[in-house]
Amino acid sequence: MDGMTAASVYEDMHLPVLSMGGIVILLLVLLPAAAVIGHALGRRQRQRTLAAGREVDKVTGETSLGAILGILGLLLAFSFGNALTLAQTRKSTVIDEAAALGTVFLRADYLAEPGRTELREAIYAYTQTRVVPDASQMSDAHGVRDFLETTLTAQAALWPATLAATAAPVPPPTATFVASAMNDALDAHLYRMQTFAVPVADITQGMVLAAALASLFLLGNRSGMHGRALSWRTFMFSGFLFVVMVTIVDVQRSSAGLVKTDQSPLLVTLFDMEQALR
Repeated sequence: MDGMTAASVYEDMHLPVLSMGGIVILLLVLLPAAAVIGHALGRRQRQRTLAAGREVDKVTGETSLGAILGILGLLLAFSFGNALTLAQTRKSTVIDEAAALGTVFLRADYLAEPGRTELREAIYAYTQTRVVPDASQMSDAHGVRDFLETTLTAQAALWPATLAATAAPVPPPTATFVASAMNDALDAHLYRMQTFAVPVADITQGMVLAAALASLFLLGNRSGMHGRALSWRTFMFSGFLFVVMVTIVDVQRSSAGLVKTDQSPLLVTLFDMEQALR
C-alpha cells in the first residue's frame, strides 16, 4: 500500500463529533438550563395542583431523583475510569514507540555504508512524522487523515531501506538483528493508532449527558413543586457536574484541552538521532 491507500483504511475510525470548545459551551449552557426548566415546570405543576384543591406531595420525586443520581454516579465512574485507562495507554504507547525507533536506529550502526546512512535517515524522517501536531491540526477527521498520510508515506520507505541495507554480503544474524528491531518499530504504529479513536461510543457519552440533565431537571422540578426557589446548592451541583464531565472529555482527548499526551520520549529520541546524524 502507498500512503494514500493505507490512510484510507482508517476512514472508519471513530473520532470525536464535537470540538473541546464546543463541548465546554454545550455543557455550560445545558446543565444549569435543565435545573431552571425543571424548576419552572415544577412551579407550574404546583400552581395547578393547589388550584385544583389538592395538596402537594412532600416526598414527590424523591425516588426518581435518587435512582437517576445513582445511575449518574455509575456512568461517571465508568467514564472517568475509562478515560484514565486510555490516557495511561497513550503514554505507554508513545514511550514504547520511542524506544523501538531508538533501538532500530542504533542497530543500524552494525550495517555497512551506504545502506547504513540511508536507513538511519529514513528512520529519522519517519520519527519526525510520529510527533502528533497540536490540536488545531488534529481537531477533525481531515486533520487526522493528513497526519496519517504523512506518517504512512514515510513508513512505506522503511522496509525497502531495511532490505537494501541488510542484503548480502551482510551476515544473516546481523540482518535478522536489524530487521527484527524494524519490525517492532513498524508494529508500534498499530498500538498507537488504537488510541486515536473515541474510547466510548457516542451513545454511551449521550447516556452520561442524559443522566446529568435528568438529575438536574428532577432536582429543579422538586424545588419548584415544593414552592422553593432555586438555591445556590443546585447550581453548585451543576457546576461540579460540569467540571467532572469536562475533565473526563479532556482526559479522553490526546492533543486538545489541558491534559495532553506527553510526547517528550519521541522528542528526546529525535534529538539523539539528530546528534548521531551530525
